[in-house]
Amino acid sequence: MSDAAARVVKLCDNHDLTAIILSKRAAENYLPDCWWMEAQSLAPCNRKWTDAIDRLLAMSPEARDFQDMGASGQGWKRIPKGIEDGGPYHLERFAAYVLARTGAERAGVRTDLDRRDPAGDLHMLVVLDGQQRLTTLAGVLLQDAGLTREEGPDPDRWRVFFDAGDGEDGVFTHLAEPANARPWQVSLHHLMSTRGFFDQVGKLYHLGDDALPVQRDVLIERLQQVSRALQSYKVPVTEFRTDDLNLAVESFARLNRKGISIAADEMFSALTYVIGTTNHAFDVARGIDRVLDAVRATGFGEVDRMVVLRTFLVTAGLDPFRTDWTRIGKELRARLAKDLPEAITRAERGLLRAIQFLRAEHIHNERMLPYGLQLIGLAVWLAEDPTPSDKASHLLRKWLWLTGFASWFGQGNPSRYARLLAELRDVAKAVASGEDAPEALSSLPWTTPLTPFPSRFDFRSARVRTLVCLLARRGALDAEGRELASAEVGARILQHGPAAMRTLWTGDDRRTKSPANRMFNVFGEDRRQARTQLRASPPSEEFCRSHLLPFPPRWTDMSAILEQREREMMDLEAAFLVDLGFSPSVSHAAADSPIDREDEPIQLTLFDGEED
Repeated sequence: MSDAAARVVKLCDNHDLTAIILSKRAAENYLPDCWWMEAQSLAPCNRKWTDAIDRLLAMSPEARDFQDMGASGQGWKRIPKGIEDGGPYHLERFAAYVLARTGAERAGVRTDLDRRDPAGDLHMLVVLDGQQRLTTLAGVLLQDAGLTREEGPDPDRWRVFFDAGDGEDGVFTHLAEPANARPWQVSLHHLMSTRGFFDQVGKLYHLGDDALPVQRDVLIERLQQVSRALQSYKVPVTEFRTDDLNLAVESFARLNRKGISIAADEMFSALTYVIGTTNHAFDVARGIDRVLDAVRATGFGEVDRMVVLRTFLVTAGLDPFRTDWTRIGKELRARLAKDLPEAITRAERGLLRAIQFLRAEHIHNERMLPYGLQLIGLAVWLAEDPTPSDKASHLLRKWLWLTGFASWFGQGNPSRYARLLAELRDVAKAVASGEDAPEALSSLPWTTPLTPFPSRFDFRSARVRTLVCLLARRGALDAEGRELASAEVGARILQHGPAAMRTLWTGDDRRTKSPANRMFNVFGEDRRQARTQLRASPPSEEFCRSHLLPFPPRWTDMSAILEQREREMMDLEAAFLVDLGFSPSVSHAAADSPIDREDEPIQLTLFDGEED
């Protein structure tokens, strides 16, 4: 076995891959054309082997794959060893790249490479920035050279063509039928090869002018520009030699400006991927994908990934708001290697039970939910105590509605949030072990001040969502007098967001922006303001009472109607809080509420601006 083959075998062993050395094959069989072309251009002494290399490049990939690179009389055996060791695609480095791609049990190209130091030890290099660029270049090179496995949902994603006849300067594209590509639609593999480029240009000269999308000279110029750019492309590399993951995260944050942002769970997953055995490492990001699929299947809506990640972290006994990634990585590697899969499973069960709990409170989906942290809090409790007693359920109900009415999670204090979530987890464990549920939580006193009634209807406010949840809980009648259940209201809110609430009146009064000037949309696709429609079809007394409207309504005095509706909504909130066991201070003064949720604000321009 040659030294080069021995190095490849050792490299395979490091990647847990099986290496089979065949007598009539060498690593040179798998090198792309650009390796040979650039190897010739590195030094004038290499150009003496141009004829031998040209004969090699003239072969099809299939023929070259089985060519004995050591055969005498062909010239390849006499190619200097310096080309192999000194070329821009170092043979061993390229082999690592190919093996990592074809041997990994993933559909995408891996972004970690092995580097051998002067002592002969291997070290892993992790690409912090430029992953998209390197992945695309490597994917195209390997695909066109016939080296990649066709796997995953889109095996042809690396078959990229340059269409010189499309657009102002040509476009990079995928073809529905690559075998039927027109002569001006050229695979990038051919543009990376001088011989391939001239072959494609020759095909253009065999076509008449009327068969070309633009002038022949224009097509050739466009192809030549792309070919030059690809053959002269260089990737600048800056190597950070450190074992401090904080430095890696900080470097990525500073370097990554135009690429896709890496999510917190993806960074967490990357730093903990080594957990478990080599062949069965636990991937946190994939675990979160599984949980999101389960949540989505319940019809609850698209829950943010951070909600699942933080639920998982709290369940695993970690701070969900910590930013010291180095410490997290060390802790997990040291003491949580066996606990991660079980923690994500418990988090999943807790989240699904929390959704059931919320629906029992008539909060049917994530767009109704005031705060994602409320879902996390319920989940971490129910992960430990899956069947809470009546006393524990009442404690959770009080906690849920108080955090909404007090806008508690909108104060921007992560340390307070972390303490409360940890208390919920620890108390739930104690209750599940047989202790009695407490009357209150130390991290959230029942005397916490409430946020005043909102003066403005803005669905980005958790306080406004809390009011909408209470109105849905109360129920209402539709235009035909049928009961409008909270589940149906929730479905409309999930689909339409703020537009599920219809504007009553668009006149000139301070309360036109108030929640009192909104009612559930029972009018279907008719976009006129509610007052216009209710005047055209006078409602029944039962309908008016269900929507907190006076009966009979005096539509000419909308200011009085809105004032009365606002007061009734305030009284509804106060009565509900009293039933929960709170002693709210009675006040009929509305005030601005914090905008602490991301959602589209309602637009008055959607509605009729009719005036009387």
